[in-house]
Amino acid sequence: MPIEIDAMEPVGEIQKMVRDAIAIAVAGRRLVVGTAVLTAILALLTLRMIEPSFTATLIVGPTAAEGLLSEGVPLSGSTINGVVPGASEKMSYYDRFLYELTSLSVANELASQPEIMRRVFEPMWNASAQAWGPDPRLVPRLRRMLSELAGRPSWSMPDGRDLARFLKSRIQVQQIGNTPLRRISYRHPDPEFARTLLSRLYTTTEHQLRSTAIKGNSRMIEEYERMTRITSDLEHKRALWSALIGHEQFAMMMNVDLPLAANLMEPAVCDALPDTPDPAMVLPIAFMAGLVLGLILVFFRAQPDTPSDFFLLR
Repeated sequence: MPIEIDAMEPVGEIQKMVRDAIAIAVAGRRLVVGTAVLTAILALLTLRMIEPSFTATLIVGPTAAEGLLSEGVPLSGSTINGVVPGASEKMSYYDRFLYELTSLSVANELASQPEIMRRVFEPMWNASAQAWGPDPRLVPRLRRMLSELAGRPSWSMPDGRDLARFLKSRIQVQQIGNTPLRRISYRHPDPEFARTLLSRLYTTTEHQLRSTAIKGNSRMIEEYERMTRITSDLEHKRALWSALIGHEQFAMMMNVDLPLAANLMEPAVCDALPDTPDPAMVLPIAFMAGLVLGLILVFFRAQPDTPSDFFLLR
């Protein structure tokens, strides 16, 4: 019997602590509710100060290519004489497209378009003076000040490298289900610019891959033609002619205005309403955080003033 009483004592203590906690929370309900309402109001004021953003999306998929078009671009090596060094490093044009999307080469080409650079790095563009200048916002100013104190250059005009870093941090590529389709998205306060940047990004990447493929194919044609002229073995010459015909067919196909690496399944689109920050998510979270903060304040006020009083009450 004493053992059962000893086992019930901790349960009774816990129940008493729960009842006391509920009583304290009910007694301080005005503070709890007031803190929650105040937190929600502050969140609402913050939302009104933050510029809403629109998300533009674009969906791409691999091209239904055959023959040489489906073989992709070898990163190194050649297939002459049946030797394929670095064959494991071969990438499809679609894989290359996804990689090149935020690469420095694509960024350098986009950086040559002033309308893109001026919108991406808008805080550094002085429209009245039509010139670039340091970002006047607080955090960039502090970084420049620290760089100057360390004796380092504090600012430079944005270029392709800055744009490449921006694209890597802001462009999101997501796989759609288990399909090879990819959803490319970009968020910006101006929905029209968000659509424009995604469209230019797709066009520029596709154009660079096409140009690279055409140049590489032209060099291969020249090499095969040279080898056919100096080769005397008939079987070897037939193999070279067969390979040469394939590359000439590739060259003819490049004259057709069709995507080489990625089909544009859905062009860049953007909703008419901003999607971030979402008040339907921010305000309830702020209200719940206010409730938690209010409860903490109520329990803190309910604690004894001195440690001795606390232990006497227990």
